[in-house]
Amino acid sequence: MRRRWRRLRAEFRFPGLSDFALSGLIERDKAALLSLPFVRTAPFAAAAMLTVFFGGGLTSAIVFALASAALIYLLAKKKTAWLSAAAVMLGVLVMMRYMAGFYLPVRAFAGKTISTEISVTEITKRYGQSEELIARAKLGGKSVKLRLLSGEVLLEDHRAAVTIELDAAQPTVKDLAQGILLSGEITEIGEAEFLGFSFASGFRAIRGSFYGALARNVFGESGELASAMLFGEDEWLSPQSAEYLRVSGAAHYTAVSGAHFAVFAAALLSIIPQKRRKARLLVSLLFAPAGLLFYGFSLSVLRASVMFFIYSLGLLLHKKANTLNSLCIALTVIPLISPPAILDAGFWMSVLGVFGVGVIGPEIAAKLCEFIKEKPDTVKRVLTPIITTLACSLCAVICTAPISAFVFKCVAPVGAITSILLAPLMAVAMTFMLLLGAIHVRLFAVPIDWAMRLASFIIKLFGKMRVLVISMDFRGAWIPAAVLAIIVTLCAFCDMKIFVRLGKIALALLIIIPVISAIKVANRREIRFIGSTTSSAAIILDGSSARLYISGGGDGLSQSISGVLRECGATKITALYAPDLDYGGALAVRALSDMVPISEIHSNEIAAGLLPERPVDLETSRVVEINGITIGSASAADVPSGVDILLYSGRVDKITESPARVAVYFTREEKELPGNFHNPRVDEEFCVKY
Repeated sequence: MRRRWRRLRAEFRFPGLSDFALSGLIERDKAALLSLPFVRTAPFAAAAMLTVFFGGGLTSAIVFALASAALIYLLAKKKTAWLSAAAVMLGVLVMMRYMAGFYLPVRAFAGKTISTEISVTEITKRYGQSEELIARAKLGGKSVKLRLLSGEVLLEDHRAAVTIELDAAQPTVKDLAQGILLSGEITEIGEAEFLGFSFASGFRAIRGSFYGALARNVFGESGELASAMLFGEDEWLSPQSAEYLRVSGAAHYTAVSGAHFAVFAAALLSIIPQKRRKARLLVSLLFAPAGLLFYGFSLSVLRASVMFFIYSLGLLLHKKANTLNSLCIALTVIPLISPPAILDAGFWMSVLGVFGVGVIGPEIAAKLCEFIKEKPDTVKRVLTPIITTLACSLCAVICTAPISAFVFKCVAPVGAITSILLAPLMAVAMTFMLLLGAIHVRLFAVPIDWAMRLASFIIKLFGKMRVLVISMDFRGAWIPAAVLAIIVTLCAFCDMKIFVRLGKIALALLIIIPVISAIKVANRREIRFIGSTTSSAAIILDGSSARLYISGGGDGLSQSISGVLRECGATKITALYAPDLDYGGALAVRALSDMVPISEIHSNEIAAGLLPERPVDLETSRVVEINGITIGSASAADVPSGVDILLYSGRVDKITESPARVAVYFTREEKELPGNFHNPRVDEEFCVKY
């Protein structure tokens, strides 16, 4: 009986990495790499933290109990897989401690009015004499980050006593990822005072000096793009430029990452002779925290700083740093220091992008180069760098595709090309920006300007090709993208025989995913809604085209409309109806017409005056019929009847039942609405099928 049990246990035991290596599924040297401690633990700890946050208390208890049992069993059997079980337990404990010790106590203040003292850490937006800011305050003895609206101008590194009306609404995932659990409006401000000098303010002053030198010498589109690509200051980008960056797959260049660190460090190290090896390495070590202070404490910057430090430390200790191991150390350390980091889409895009370009890409390229080893040396010298560059860039797009599909609802595969084209231009601009900021010689602004002009041309060229964007706005869209990423990862670690087989599956998925997307787009017949309390819009999607109805002035809607069209695969607007456009709304329509082709515009004299190159039909009704559905706009004093969909604009003090079948009103999340009203701010998935 015992022999039979042992035989069954041997036959059905879970295979380890060594078994996969023996079977050829994983090469022996790759199996050793995957056996490194941080490589074993990082994915499990991250998965456990996500499970705790989204799964709740019962799920957390079950996962912890299973991991504990697995840890005891694996330790008893002396299996190295105990590290993975321990990582799951650690991830559960860290996130549960964060939830119970910080998240829930802080969220208890939601919806209350408090008087406290704040210190301003960042100004995110300015609207004349009003602004949106990030500040720190003490709530219940805990240091808390707040996103606040202020009717008066406050400055960074200032402290003030204030009264705040905190929102009751749940924070967005984006805010959670930044550690912001509460938002509100400052209703009363006392006297503000400067906090005094600190290392952070000192580095910000240095950064401000460099940024000021750039702003004074590089103007127009080049200046906007240089601010975004070199400093991550993308708020100065025009709506058109921001959309072109997204469509071209180059938006990641506006988020400070390892590329900024590498170019910045290379410029600094160039002044130290090559023979002073230790001095150069010590400067590299010091640059990691200094670069963090210079660029700010975003998660992508923190990840890049940790990896850069590990890489430099490895060289200082005469050990070659491995990209995968360094990445997994960063993936382990950063969420342990700041648990909300695990929720940040940008953080995951950064991690998976490095995984694709630095881990998977070179391995795939090496295997692809095996197919040209019989070619003449001259051909191999030409083809090898081309294959390597394209493979690394494409792998970065594939590895980040699941996050793009899940969060951004679309994938821009052309980013594999634009990333290659923009990389040398960014390196040139970064190098001369450092010289310009340090020496203040205006001549250094010339190469920056020309590099950004060429970058702008490339971004516009591909940014206008909206047809190249793959719409992933359907349920489960991230699953085939994740399967493709997993298969490509296996291709990097397996032998050549299995590589060929898996490669065929990957190529099939590369064809199937766009086909599924095209079918979903062609069959889409629905109405989406975007807007604010002052203006809103109905986007009537019909396959790859759309019609728009804008209620109210329309100011500030261009990027939101273009974003919905991009996610849904719509490449043109056949007609736009906007009876009440104001000056800002007409500018928004003009910006939108640069992003997406518009065949017909039905609006007023204001739009006709600002769109002289486009014929504007002035005979437009407040109620229009589109595809058999009547749509109208309404304010507090004017509520038309006999329409299917009614878009409310402006602030409405008292809301009663609407005569329309569907009434749409964008308002604060906590405001109660009558039964036939819908607030897309609360129900983000709300749409009308037809």
